Amino acid sequence: MSQNSTPSPEANQPDAEASDPACQRLGKAEASASEKTRNQILPMDLEEYIPVFHWPKDTSRFSFVRAERTDSAYLNDLYNRVFQQQRPLTHFEWKYWANPAGPPYGVIAKDRADGRALAAAFGQRRRAWIRGRAVPANLMCEISSDPSARGGGVAFKGVMHAIGIGLNDEAGVLWSYGGQSSDEAIAVGSRWLGFREAFTLTIWEMRLSLEPALRARLGGAGAAVARLADPIFRATWRDASQNYDCVELQDFGPEFDALWERYRDRYALAFFRDAATLKWRWKDNPVPGHRILLARKAASGEPVGWIIWREWKSASHQIATVLDLWAGGEEAVIAALVDAARRRAAAAGCRFLRYGVKDGSPEMRALQKLGHGRASPHDRPDRVIVTPMPGSLHDETEEEFAVLRVVVHGENWYYAQGDSDFYD
Repeated sequence: MSQNSTPSPEANQPDAEASDPACQRLGKAEASASEKTRNQILPMDLEEYIPVFHWPKDTSRFSFVRAERTDSAYLNDLYNRVFQQQRPLTHFEWKYWANPAGPPYGVIAKDRADGRALAAAFGQRRRAWIRGRAVPANLMCEISSDPSARGGGVAFKGVMHAIGIGLNDEAGVLWSYGGQSSDEAIAVGSRWLGFREAFTLTIWEMRLSLEPALRARLGGAGAAVARLADPIFRATWRDASQNYDCVELQDFGPEFDALWERYRDRYALAFFRDAATLKWRWKDNPVPGHRILLARKAASGEPVGWIIWREWKSASHQIATVLDLWAGGEEAVIAALVDAARRRAAAAGCRFLRYGVKDGSPEMRALQKLGHGRASPHDRPDRVIVTPMPGSLHDETEEEFAVLRVVVHGENWYYAQGDSDFYD
C-alpha cells in the first residue's frame, strides 16, 4: 500500500485453471478458512470494514504460493522491474528479514516456466500497542504486477486476496495498512480489496535558507547574497530549547525503551518504538542520512523525547525530512526537538525541513508556534489506508471488537511518516 502498481487493462483476462494437486489442496484449505470468516456475526458498525476475500485459483501460467526467503531474489527483481529501481538484495534482506517484529508475509503469483514472480503482495510485520496490549499488524509494502505479463490483472488481484486470507490464518496478523497511497491505487484497492483512507497527514514545510528564493530572483548571485542573509534570517527563529538539552546520538539505548513505556498508553494506537525496533528501523537502515536527537530536561537531565530525521538530496535542494518523533504529545518538547533539528539541518546545508503531521494535533500546534512554516506546495499529503483482513476476528470477543474499532478510525492513531516504508 505504500508502493503500488496497477495492472494494464489487457492483462485482466483469466487463463485456464491449472490442475496441480498440491496447489488445489492449498487453495481448498485457505478457502475453507475464508468461508469461516464470512459466516462470522459482526456488530453492525464493523461489518462494512471487513472485505470478503477468496483464495485465488491457479492458472496455466502461474500458481499462487506463499513467499519464502529463497524467493527474495525473485521478489527484489520484480520490485526493480516494476518501479524501475536498482535496489540491492541486501536492502531487501534488511527490510524484511532483519525485522525484530518477525519474518515477513507475502504471496507470489509464480511463473510455472521459470519460477519468476509475476505479481506479489509483500509486507513487513509490525507490532502495535492498542488498548494497553501488543497487537500484531502488517505493513503492506510492495504490491506489484509485472506490466508485461499476460494475466497480470488476475495475478494482481489474486495475490491481494491470498495475502488477506493467509496473513490471518497462518500468521495471525489482524490488519494491514500503508502510507503515501496514490489516487489510482486507492481507487483500485477500494473496488477490489476494501481499502479505506483512515487519515491524512499534512506535510509541513519550514524554510531553512533564503538561498532557493534568492537564486530564483538573482540567479547565481543569489547564493552569495544568501550566505550573508541566512544568519540574519535564522536569528528570527523562535528559540524553543531553553528548558531542554537536545543531544545528538548514534544509537538507541535504554532511555528509548523507557520513553516508549512512559508514553505508549497516551495513545489508542501506536506502533512499537522500543530500542530494538528503532535500531533496526533507523541505525541499520541502508538508506543513509539519519540523525537522532534525544531531549532531556535541562534542570534534571530526565529524558523527555526524541526526533529522527533524514537529510537527503532532491532534484534541486538538500532536504531534511522528519520521519519519527516521540514526546507523548507534549508541545513544548515537540517544539524543542523540531527547533534543534532544524538548526542542525540548516548547518548541514539543508534548505527545507518537512514533517508530516495530523491537522489539529499537538505536533501541528507546536510547528505553528515555531513559525516560518506552511503546508508544503511540493509534497502531496500522506494518505494512510487501512484494511482489516478476513479472519481479523479469531474469537469474536468484545475485546477484539474494541481493538478493531480503534484500528478503523484514523483519529485513534499516533503515526509518523517513518511508520510506513515509503522513504526507504
